[in-house]
Amino acid sequence: MPTKPGPPRVMILCAVDFTVRQFLAPLGSMLSGRGLDVCVACTPGPYWEELRGRGLRMVPLRIARSWNVVSHLFSWLRLVWLLRKLRIEVLHVHTPVAALIGRTAAWVARVPVVVYTAHGFTFHDGMPKWKYGVHMLIERFGALFHDALCCVSEEDARTAELVRIETPSRIHVTPNGVDAGLFHRAVSLQSGEAVRAELGIPKDAGVIAITGRITREKGFVEFLEAAEIIAREDDNARFLIVGERLPSDRDNIGKLLRAKADSGILKGRVIFTGFRDDIPAVLAASTIFCLPSWREGLPVSVLEAMMMELPVVASRVRGCREAVVDGSTGFLVEPRNAEHIAGACLHLLKRPDTARKMGQAGRRRAESLYRIDAALDRQWRLYRNLLGPRLP
Repeated sequence: MPTKPGPPRVMILCAVDFTVRQFLAPLGSMLSGRGLDVCVACTPGPYWEELRGRGLRMVPLRIARSWNVVSHLFSWLRLVWLLRKLRIEVLHVHTPVAALIGRTAAWVARVPVVVYTAHGFTFHDGMPKWKYGVHMLIERFGALFHDALCCVSEEDARTAELVRIETPSRIHVTPNGVDAGLFHRAVSLQSGEAVRAELGIPKDAGVIAITGRITREKGFVEFLEAAEIIAREDDNARFLIVGERLPSDRDNIGKLLRAKADSGILKGRVIFTGFRDDIPAVLAASTIFCLPSWREGLPVSVLEAMMMELPVVASRVRGCREAVVDGSTGFLVEPRNAEHIAGACLHLLKRPDTARKMGQAGRRRAESLYRIDAALDRQWRLYRNLLGPRLP
């Protein structure tokens, strides 16, 4: 790339500040710490000031998580202006809508290097064929405007090549990572006991937890349908829902879930906590982690649970079936199948020794493959390949 004075100027782009807080802040901090001039552009939200307090240079850019073409046009125009004004040399885009807006804007603004990280492709096996095809074509179109495609799982990388989104030489696998010191069961056990006391969970209760944005495609409806089946066989089971809906999420199933949880056999046994900052403690208070999602990239929530030595029950979808070794670190179940979810969870509740061994195997796997420092090293090697002598 052409030589310019000073360190390379990098913009990390996504739709909302929640994504930055949950996934991208370590990348921004690592790049800044290694001497690059980094800013993060997204829609301001509740985590804006927190992110600024963590040392990230935040640039406001409203991006709707919808198909509002007029709104996207204004976002696109402002982004072109920002890229030129800030003289951005590397644009690193994340999340589907922001990625498409960002890559085409970068082409117009003549940004020298554009990187796209796909945190799980929007097309998946459960889609109607026509919808699958449309989303795949959008990905192919976006690929015309980037220099490198990063996939968070090996299977996504293979898929990108198989469906001709990108050529192998421009595909890079950059898995998500978790802080193995922070997510450590031995460190968090006392905090886990405090969480149980806070939430009124009996010490001897088996707790099945799910964390994340409360949306339909994350499998929350199936989670509660499975909970009803489990509750009929285990009087002591409790169900922990950690998360909430973001204002930008297009579906709102919160009322449906709460109505279901407040009636029948589940009444008094389902606990909604909203988003929490003490996820290691919440997981330490849990017995099993469950993620019956319809689609994933490489779910950080599953990696966190594995680091915390929890057996994982997850859907047999891309990302989950790469992180979870079926029968060894947990169980993979068919998507949208409450009976399968319940059966796997009951198997573990009835066999605590098996659950413990699976959790320990999950910790070993997570430490080997999904440490945050190793994940960031992969990202840095990619930047070294792209920027070469421009790096400080």
